[in-house]
Amino acid sequence: MPHQADIRQVLWQLAFQFKVSSKRAIRDYDLPLNGMHVRLLQMISRQPACTAQHIAATTGRDKGQITRVIKELEAMNLVTRTPNPEDRRSQLLALSQTGQGLMTRIQEAEDEVRQTLLKGIPKKEVDAFIETGNRMLDNLREES
Repeated sequence: MPHQADIRQVLWQLAFQFKVSSKRAIRDYDLPLNGMHVRLLQMISRQPACTAQHIAATTGRDKGQITRVIKELEAMNLVTRTPNPEDRRSQLLALSQTGQGLMTRIQEAEDEVRQTLLKGIPKKEVDAFIETGNRMLDNLREES
């Protein structure tokens, strides 16, 4: 495939191919999850005192949609909810023991994709790409 000079095409294709490769890697591990499940599990595992409200605010997704996905994860015994001692209206989310084991497998699958994605690219270039990408995101957030 020829290189695309248009940044929009490169970003769309990169995001699409990363998503496809990640789904394939997760499927290869026989994980019963979609992309939103994986994203929420990652957020819950990384954020102490994580709440549905925090996830909705961070992702920009509707709180109702987030709540539905959390209920699905809870039904799969991957997430637990406990009352939030600082706010009686919310609950703290955490990975269950099963969820923690699954996150290890998800991380392995994503590490495989990352290795393929970055093959042959020097760390200096990867760091520059990340810095540039973050600046682009900041620019877009300022417009919102």
